[in-house]
Amino acid sequence: MSKLALLGGEKAASQDYSQLFKWPIVNEAMEQAVLEVLRNGNMSGTDITRQFEQKYGAWQGCDYTLAHSTGTAALLAAMWACGLGHGDELICPSVTYWASCIQALTLGSSVIFADILPDTLNMDPDDLERRITERTKAIMVVHYLALPADMDRIMEIARKHDLKVIEDVSHAHGALYKGKKVGSFGDVAAMSLMSGKSLAIGEGGILCTDDRDIYERALLWGHYARHGEIENEELRPDAGLPWGGYKNRMHQLSSVVGLTQVDKYDEEMAE
Repeated sequence: MSKLALLGGEKAASQDYSQLFKWPIVNEAMEQAVLEVLRNGNMSGTDITRQFEQKYGAWQGCDYTLAHSTGTAALLAAMWACGLGHGDELICPSVTYWASCIQALTLGSSVIFADILPDTLNMDPDDLERRITERTKAIMVVHYLALPADMDRIMEIARKHDLKVIEDVSHAHGALYKGKKVGSFGDVAAMSLMSGKSLAIGEGGILCTDDRDIYERALLWGHYARHGEIENEELRPDAGLPWGGYKNRMHQLSSVVGLTQVDKYDEEMAE
């Protein structure tokens, strides 16, 4: 038997990883769409972004979608839209990327970590319930490495204690829990679309919800140019400035890539 490459044997793959595997898969339609945006200079508008939101929302199966500059920004907007603020607590699984939770500190909230289940690496519902206090405002569910969390138990606990549920679907675009897409169980979902994700558009994130109030609060947080969409009379007097002090608009080069990605995503995942 020949020696392992690690021990000085011949390498089975001599090319660099970046040459062996490229993601996302770029096709001619994507290239042409990007070139068109570059040539007409329509990079800071919202028309293409709204088309992407509609297409992604139809694919995800939610009533409202809001594209963001990053997944981190979308998750922060979701936290604020759910009412997370000074003195509150957000419960998050102990194994996750920092962007699932650390933004809560920006809002003056604390992050409380719940243990995970060893067979799924997702939040342990029993430990989740043990971590709930009178200060708990919301639960951040992460579908880690594309494996869905136990949404039946988590939603039962959340409703029992009157808590909001945010789903971080960054690892799990299109993943199914009992035949239904993750991201459609909680009050709101947010997901990264950066180049390392399965549904990759270069950089960006998107927020999905069936709750109009959450959608409008997310608009108010970081989408000042779209405050005309706000119908809530309590929010309208303060429309016109981003409450969060952020400009979270998605770059339209990312939006146009997203349009082509949604068209071919299911087929690529099936392969």
